[in-house]
This record gives sequence, structure tokens and C-alpha cells, in this order.
Amino acid sequence: MSKSVIFQAETVEKAIEIGLQQLKVDRSQVDIEVISEPRTSIFGFPTRSAAVKLTLKKIDKEDKNGLDGSVWVDNGELKFAPPQAGGRYPTILFNDLIKVTYNGVGYQQQLELKQGIEPLQIILPTEQAPKKDLTVYLSHDKLKAYIYINRVDGCRYYLEDQPPSRLLELKLKKETIPAPKISTDEMLAKLKEAGVIYGFQIENLRASVENNQDEILAASGKPPVPPQDGYIEYEFQVEQQEPDYDADRIDYYELKPVLSVKPGDVLARKILGIPGQDGINVLGEPIPVESPKEPNLFVGEGVRLSDDQLTAYAERAGLPTVQNGVLKVLEVLEINSDANLETGNIRFNGQIIIRGNVTDQVTVQALSGGIQIYGMVDQAQIEAESEIIIKRNAIASEIKAGGMNAAYTRVASYLHELGFLFNQLIQAFMIVNNRMTTIDAGSLIKNLIEIKFSKIPKMIEQFEQEFSAILDTFPPDFYTLMLELKQYFLDRGPLAIPNINFVQQLLEHINFWQSQFQESQDKTADVHVGYLQNSTINASGKVTVHGKGVYYSTIIAGKGYHQPRGVFRNSHVTVKSGTIEIKEMGSQAGSTASAAITNEGKMMIGFVHPNVTVAYRNQKYQFLQPASQVKVLWHDDGIVVYSGRQKLS
Repeated sequence: MSKSVIFQAETVEKAIEIGLQQLKVDRSQVDIEVISEPRTSIFGFPTRSAAVKLTLKKIDKEDKNGLDGSVWVDNGELKFAPPQAGGRYPTILFNDLIKVTYNGVGYQQQLELKQGIEPLQIILPTEQAPKKDLTVYLSHDKLKAYIYINRVDGCRYYLEDQPPSRLLELKLKKETIPAPKISTDEMLAKLKEAGVIYGFQIENLRASVENNQDEILAASGKPPVPPQDGYIEYEFQVEQQEPDYDADRIDYYELKPVLSVKPGDVLARKILGIPGQDGINVLGEPIPVESPKEPNLFVGEGVRLSDDQLTAYAERAGLPTVQNGVLKVLEVLEINSDANLETGNIRFNGQIIIRGNVTDQVTVQALSGGIQIYGMVDQAQIEAESEIIIKRNAIASEIKAGGMNAAYTRVASYLHELGFLFNQLIQAFMIVNNRMTTIDAGSLIKNLIEIKFSKIPKMIEQFEQEFSAILDTFPPDFYTLMLELKQYFLDRGPLAIPNINFVQQLLEHINFWQSQFQESQDKTADVHVGYLQNSTINASGKVTVHGKGVYYSTIIAGKGYHQPRGVFRNSHVTVKSGTIEIKEMGSQAGSTASAAITNEGKMMIGFVHPNVTVAYRNQKYQFLQPASQVKVLWHDDGIVVYSGRQKLS
């Protein structure tokens, strides 16, 4: 065994001296090779150090006369036999993992035992004790507790046994010390330390001890069982059934069959919710569940509830429907002929069914239901509170669906602002009244209105002007509320207000009707028509044209427009929100056509001719060239138009 080491210093001798000191040998034990001489600049500054290589000489292992001493390792202990007269002392060789001192001086690589082994000290690598760590982790819902075990084996070193030799290389032998097993009691103690007191998985813990598992599901809580909310089970089809637009032929007569009921028929059942079950997590904390939500079964005209309030029955023959969450049976007016000059205008508080055509500038109004017309509409006006279905064509006619929804939207906004002002008025009254206890409530309210809340009477006056013509069509209780507001803030004036509690009651009524009208405006009415020409449609819901197309017409819809067939020419469609789907817009001759979205949605148009305009909010795009597979979106505050995958704007 030999080793070469390079040393550097200012001079060659200095480098040799440093090397002998570090190797703890004398010159006789090494071969010396000068690698480089020192070099200085013309000014005498050193530019290169001296470098030497010292190589430990090989030691002759042969003992020809049997006079040499020897060393060996027996049961991990170094043994020594001194040389006879004329013999050589034994030498030990060792690597960097073994530290050797002789007479208190450290040595590297080799050492001749000239003074026996009494002054020799051999230091082996430090023994590493085995480790075990337990960590408890809880799931985010605290329903599971896991134990993660980190085991690290330890080790110890000792000298490997070797026979006697004059030149002995010390060899290390490593013995692994297995990490100890984790007991069930240790894991339980660790769990309790982490706060886990429920759902111990004892079998898992025991199995992990036998199998030395590193990850154990140690505890499981009891998950809560959520409640099942109650619901209303209707005995009739509530929602409009969409036709199959991909079918070769659509039978519009079967689009929505007329459903009639007779007195005593079950219309709906209130299915009560099923309570859930509370849970408990591994920390022993309860996990409560909410009570099941119970639906409200509101009934209106033509409907009665059972004594237990769980079943709704028809009180009369007619059409069952759900309007604004209220179950009603509408009277059905069924006309088995045309509606024309002979029948006159038709105004009915219920569902209207006309088996023939509507012509001759006749007006058909359904005040609380929908309208189904099995024939065509020509030069007529059709108005309904809910859905309108015209199974053939509409020509030179006006069609309105949604009735009061537009008015309800306006009223909801109006009541929201009025309620805000009333709330501020009450707060101001409380502050001033605490300082001026001698003034009566009416006078104080009058002064506050004149000084700070003059907008309140102005808004009441504005409402009367805007809605006086149709005020009798609103619910009676709301009509009463508006009369009281007019009386105490316009006619008699605030001096007639008895106390602030009266104003608070008015505010409660305002807030109630604001929420009612807000919900009402979300109820939309759709229009279905076969073909449209020289007509207008205004619908709070979705408008669908099933037939050949649309010509010279205007369409306004709240929830989208769908035209899977035919062309859209010399016409305009505007939707508040939703999707506009049109097969073809414009013509080769350059006829105008436009489509617009005022709020949120998208457009998908199969083919667009030049001179067609699309608009999204306040931005427009006009097509100068034909385009197919057109898609119109709103992105990053701007309109985006695609033709296929090509971006046009």
C-alpha cells in the first residue's frame, strides 16, 4: 500500500518539511519528487510556489529469518509480538476512517510499532445509535388520524480479525443495529398526545407492529350523514319539453300536450326531508349536521292543501301550472276554431288554447297563463304572462311573452332604492330624537324629509305616474302599500305619521315586496314559433324559431335566441343574456341582418354573409366578407369574433 500527496510552499525544502510533518514520517519512509521550483518576478515578487510529491515507500512484507515482530487482530483486539534480535518491528496500515495516535502523536496511512502497542491508540468511527420517530397527522376534516413512522438503523464498527503479519492492514467491519419496533402502547400514547381520543384502529396498530409498516391509519372518526332535503313532487310536467332539433321532422302539435285536471286530482306532494346523523371526529369533537331543508308548497287559485299541508288538490278543472313558485289551476279557455273578427279580441285570466288560426288584427291576451296556437298568426297581437307557442307561422304580428316581468324588474329596482332611503330616514330619526325629545314624530319626520330626504316623496310621485295605469294588476297587498306611501308622504303628509314604528313597518313591507318582485323577474317566459315575417317578438325568456327562417322582423329576448334551421334576413335580434344560435345570417345580395348581446352570453352562427353586423355590449363588428362557423365572445373588455379557428377581431 502506498500513497502520494502533493505539498506546496515558498521553497522546496519548506514543502518537504510540511509534507513529512503531515504524514508523520521521516525522509527514509518516503520518495521525494520535485514537481516545480519557485519563481519570482523581475521585481522580486513570488509568482509560483514550490511543489513536491511525497510517496510512502512500500514496506517489505517478507521475513526471511523469522526474526521480525508481528501484529494480528483477535476478536476485534489488536495483538502484538515483538521482534527477535536483528528482526524488524511490525507495521500497521490504515485508511482515513481509522484515527491512530502513537505516544500522543497522530499518524496517517501507516505506523511502525517500534515501541510495541502500549503507546498505541486506535479510534474507530463513532457508533450510530438506531432511531425511531412517530408523527401523527390529521386529515383536513379531522376524521382520519395517521401515524407515520421513521425508522433509521444504527451501526457500530470493529476491527476485522486477521492472522499475524509483520505488515498488517487494519480493516473495518460494520455491524448494523436494527431500529427497534414500535409498540402498540407507544403509538396509543403518541395519538393521545396529539389529542386523538376517538376511533382507535387497534387491529391496524397491531398489524403495523408485526409488519413494520411506516404509514398506519390509526384512528377513524364517524362521518356525519347529511340530511336529505325535502322536495315537491309534482304530478304533472312543470317544465317545457324541448323538441328534438336533429329529427328529420318536428311535430309541433306534440311539442307540449295540453294537460287538464279535474276537481280532486292530486297535483303535488310535499316530500318531507330525512334528518341526517351527527358525526364525531378523532379528537372527540361532534360534527353537527343541519336540519333538512323543507320546501314551501304555496298554492293559489284553484288549489287546496290537505289538512297536514303535504298534498295539493285541484279545486276546479283547468290547467295546472307553477307561477313564481305558486301552484295554481288556471282556467282554460279553449277555442276549437279560428280567432278572427267573428270571435273578437280575447282577454282571459288563465290558459288560452286556440286550435285554429289567429287573424284579422285580433288581440289575444292571457293575463295569468300562457297561449298555445295550433295554427298560424297573421296580423294579430299575442300577449301572455307565461309561455307562448305558435306551432305554425307568424306574419305581420306582435308577440309579447312575460307580461309583467319587465314591470316587476323596474319595481324591484325602485323598491330597493326606496328601502335604502327609508332605512337612512329611520336612523337619522333615532339620532335626532335622542336630542330633541319634545318634538312629535310626524313633525320630526317632516323636517328630516325637507332637509335631507326630499327624494322619498319624489320617488313615490314618480312611481304613481309610471305605474298608475297598471297598478290594479299588481297584488292587492302591494297596491295597499303604495296607497299608504302616497297618503303619508304626498297627500296628508308626514305630519299624519303617528310614530317611527309605523315607518319601520312600511320599511318591512317595502323589503318584502322588493324580494318578491326580485324573484318574479327571474321567472321567464319563452316563445316558440314556426316561421317569422314582418313581426316583432318581445320575450322575457328564450325565443325559438323552428321553421324556415326569419324575415323583416325584430326579436328581443331575455334568455337567448335559437334558430336551428332556415335563414335570418333583414332582421334584428337582441338578447340580454344567453346564447344566440343561428344557422345562416344575411344573403348574397347583401341584405342587412344584425344580432346583439347586451349583457352576458355568446353567439354561434353557421354562415354569415357580407353586410351582417354583430354587437356585444357597446362594441360592434361588421362582416365585409363571408364567414363560416362564426363565434362571438366577450373577452378582456372587448368583442372577439372567430371564423373557425381564425380570429377576425
